[in-house]
This record gives sequence, structure tokens and C-alpha cells, in this order.
Amino acid sequence: MKIGITLGDPAGIGPEIILKAAPEIKNYREIFVLANKHILKKTASDFNMVNNYETIKDKIVDCVANVKFQYGRPTKKTGIAAMQSIDRALQFEMDIIITPPIVKNVIKYTIPKFVGHTEYFANFFKIKNFAMVGVAGQKKIMLLTTHLPLRDIFAKVTPEAVVQKIMLWDWGLKKYFGVKNPKIAVCALNPHAFEFSLGEDEKIRKGISMAKSKGLNAEGPYPADSIFNRNYDGFLAMYHDQAMIYLKSRMHGLNFTLGLPIIRLSPLHGAALDIAGKNQADFSGLIAAVKEGVRLFQTARKHKGKISPKF
Repeated sequence: MKIGITLGDPAGIGPEIILKAAPEIKNYREIFVLANKHILKKTASDFNMVNNYETIKDKIVDCVANVKFQYGRPTKKTGIAAMQSIDRALQFEMDIIITPPIVKNVIKYTIPKFVGHTEYFANFFKIKNFAMVGVAGQKKIMLLTTHLPLRDIFAKVTPEAVVQKIMLWDWGLKKYFGVKNPKIAVCALNPHAFEFSLGEDEKIRKGISMAKSKGLNAEGPYPADSIFNRNYDGFLAMYHDQAMIYLKSRMHGLNFTLGLPIIRLSPLHGAALDIAGKNQADFSGLIAAVKEGVRLFQTARKHKGKISPKF
């Protein structure tokens, strides 16, 4: 089980949370930090964490260009460094990849169509059927669409898309979370569900019916403002903020990319440029991601060859 941790943007809190997590990271034998030793050493020196750096020095794969940076001020060069780290992790064929936060705006200087980790990883592995899944405690929420303007979402909400995601989610809950017969609740698109629908929630209902005809246990659509209080194994949200407002209000929320041949997880927070360089970043999300990654890997290994996807 090889675990890779990417650098994140050097101008953000990525290097800081890696160093703060060092005392726990060192306990994993096959864990590697895909980074630049000079960047991490500078951050360690700035934050009086040289001992932490020494703790994980032997686990650092020095494979990223050294760049000058200022905390809170990402640049084209820090974006390149962040992407180099991700690319190296993919090339080294890790079983689990943990990705601290990047800054998309500066990455777009060199990759204009860059959307996010989720889409980048899926494109690397040439995977078309994938999904972003947010995990916070016992709540697990899949997104039908990810990073889209709201006006573009309506065309993406089709019965076929809904049933496809339900099938993927049913498989994922079995393989990675060990749920034998998953119960999945589906969000409506509009406030109060059908009360304000212009046909969208009817399409969602049709997709749920199609899923049921295939033997899947899906219910809804339910109003998104209260759905997550219900007791289900997994939820399907229609768009980013339906899920993320709930997830990011919880401690230790994680972003899991379902459908890849590896496990990729990230803490559910950004590069926090407002506190970068102030030694205020909370590293518990990174530790939670590593621990969850190991759990997902072990569960998937138990079910290897036993669960066939229906999609």
C-alpha cells in the first residue's frame, strides 16, 4: 500500500499542514511526500518546525522544481510546482494519493482548461464514469455535477445521468464503504422539490424509477434543505453547493474521487491564502484523509473481484 502526499500550492497552507502532520505521517511505512525539500525546509524554518521536517525528510521524494514564493501570493511558478507534484504522484503509481489544496487560477496560466483535481485525475486515467464524493463523519454525498455555473446545471440533470450516478454510487458504497445493500437518497434540484419544478425534478424522479427497475434501492427526490437529516447510506446531490455547504460546515470533511483505479482524497478546504504564512492552519483534515484512504483501500481489497459494477 503506497501512499503519496502531494505538495499543494507552496504559497498556500499545503506545505504547512504536511509539516504539522509529520509526527503522524512518519508512522506509515510506505508513505511518500512528492515535493521539493528546499520548499519544505524553508516552510519548516519559517514556522519553527525544523524537527518536523527532519522527521519526514527520508520520506520526501525530491521531484518538484524549487520556486521562490511568498505566502498568500500564488504565482504561475507556484502553480507549476503544485502540478508537478500531482504528476509525479500519478507517475509513481501510488495506491492512495492525498492532495493538499491548490490554487486553480494560477494553474490556468499553463493549463487553461483546468477544472480541478477530480477532473484532472479522471482524464489521466481516461475514466469517463467518475464522481466527486464528499465524506463527513457518517454522511457520504455524491455530486451529479461538479464545478459548473448554475445556469449550465439544468441541461445536465437528465434521467440517464441520474441513474448512471446511482449505479456508480451503489457500486462505490459496496466496494469502498462495505455497505451490503446501499440505500441512496436523491436530492431534488429546486426548493421544496416539485413545488417550483419546471420539469427538472420530474426528470430526477424518472431516473430514480429507472434505477429501481434495475434493483437499486434509491429514493426521492427530496428537498435538499433537509435531506441530509435523513438516515441513508449515501446521498446524491445535483450540484456542488447542495452538498458542499453541508459538508464544509462539518469538521474533517473529505473529498473522495470515486471511479478511479486508485484512491484519491483531499481535505475539504482550500489553500487558505488569508492565513498562509501565519502558522494558523489546522492539519487534522490531512490526517483524516490519510486514515480514511487506508480504510477505503483495505475495504476495497477485501471486496476485490466480488463486486461487479452495473454501470
